[in-house]
Amino acid sequence: MLKAVVLLRRKNDLTVDQFIDHYENRHVPLVREVLPTIGRYVRNYLDHTSVSAGRQEGDAPTPYFDVITELWFEDEAAYQAFVAALSDPEVSRRLQEDEERFLDRSIVQTYPVREYVA
Repeated sequence: MLKAVVLLRRKNDLTVDQFIDHYENRHVPLVREVLPTIGRYVRNYLDHTSVSAGRQEGDAPTPYFDVITELWFEDEAAYQAFVAALSDPEVSRRLQEDEERFLDRSIVQTYPVREYVA
């Protein structure tokens, strides 16, 4: 199982609720349509309403992102098909057009990770 973690921030003119609504109800269905080899697709939204939201220990910076997205792939072949689909100009255009509606694309960060579960 392969996994990538993506850190994303909403556009400044969107509320958290508007951001989540767009991501869940418009972007997720689009991603599922054009990138079918993604297996598990998890969005972990920061809780901005919690009393301790934004509180960090020591000198840790306040998070600059609103969601941690997890993309799971069954195997290397599924991941390579995902990469190939992203290279398709029509797929890329559709994703970017939608992302412009709700994401601050200047800080999108993607990290391949290894997950360990106790």
